[in-house]
Amino acid sequence: MATSLLMNKLISLADARRRIRRQETNMGGLASEQRRNDRKEASERIFVQVIAAQDADLVGTTISCNALDISADGIRILCPTPIPAGTKLDIWVDMASSPGKYFLTSDVRWSRTNEQGNHEIGVKLHDGATTDIQQWRQLQG
Repeated sequence: MATSLLMNKLISLADARRRIRRQETNMGGLASEQRRNDRKEASERIFVQVIAAQDADLVGTTISCNALDISADGIRILCPTPIPAGTKLDIWVDMASSPGKYFLTSDVRWSRTNEQGNHEIGVKLHDGATTDIQQWRQLQG
């Protein structure tokens, strides 16, 4: 009887840990939220090119992705391939609501696999004379 009760408690502890991990994932790191700008839901098609990564095989890779939400300083992206935090990306965004494409540079701040098995990354956009960051910020503002 005591063994059965102990097993139930162990299983409950494991379930609790899974629930906590799921909540942390679903919250998208709200406890450590660093965005200063409002997010807007998006479904824009974007292309990311890896320009620097710890995994040398990723460098130069271009991947077709979708934006999940956007702000003046960052984008949450759904990718078919995992891209680790710390990776530097060039991004081309083709906004359906605005003519033209936007060229942006960024760092991957976080990377995770969601419950559906898809890969999400959060990127912080950078200022740059050769980018469209000013026009991007005007569009988001």
